[in-house]
Amino acid sequence: MKRNLILICVACLLMFSCDEQVNWELRYQEEDLLVVEGKITNEVKQHEVKLTRPFYEMNATPEAVMGAQVEIFDGAVLHALSENPERPGIYSTDSLFSAVPNQYYQLRILHEEKHISAVTFMREVSPFQDMNAYPVQSDPPLLEAYISDSEEPSIVRLELDWSQVAGYKDLPDSSTHAVIYHYTLNGVDVNKMFKPPQEHVRFPPGTTVYREKESVNPWYAEFLRGVLSETDWRGGMFDVLPGNARTNMEGEAIGYFTAAEILRDTIPGE
Repeated sequence: MKRNLILICVACLLMFSCDEQVNWELRYQEEDLLVVEGKITNEVKQHEVKLTRPFYEMNATPEAVMGAQVEIFDGAVLHALSENPERPGIYSTDSLFSAVPNQYYQLRILHEEKHISAVTFMREVSPFQDMNAYPVQSDPPLLEAYISDSEEPSIVRLELDWSQVAGYKDLPDSSTHAVIYHYTLNGVDVNKMFKPPQEHVRFPPGTTVYREKESVNPWYAEFLRGVLSETDWRGGMFDVLPGNARTNMEGEAIGYFTAAEILRDTIPGE
């Protein structure tokens, strides 16, 4: 009885105690890093590597890194990238460059005292997996797309265009176009299984679908997991602690350098 009385008194004191505001002085250290974004593909075109610096304020604009020496080595030939004077921080290959599946590539960056490198590998892309459209509304008729996972790690991008469908021809592009991404990373990601609800993209019959699929190597898959955990998968039951995504950069840099084989096709509207 006496013990219960003591517990009740302690509970009352806790309930009616005053709250004291504590102002934490948070400190962070700005690191002198480069942020690298680079992807090469099997397509014959100018491929780009983007160099910026990290930013430490919400909605800030990344500072472009200029004056760097950027090269890609394919094991036999060293390809020098040129800086674009009209687009600061963008370094481009020549227009005839293309990467080859089942081959390693090394990115080399020299900027001031920084020596940065990254190695990647291009995997072959697998054929398009099944994609089905099923009705979700009858008046007006609307569809939703279902995309199954790929046999190999990949990214599928669908660009939907129904601007030529009767009843939608006079609408602005924002009302007649949509883009859907589907990631297959071949891993058991709990935060993906319990991710927050996503926006449903609905489109009318007769929509033209432009499909693009790119292969994903294991290093890039780890990077994508980190990015998705901070974006599309965030807000679910199993959030991860905020942090930088994994990188394949060696040296004072973060970001990624990857190689992907690209597959494209078009499903015309009926």
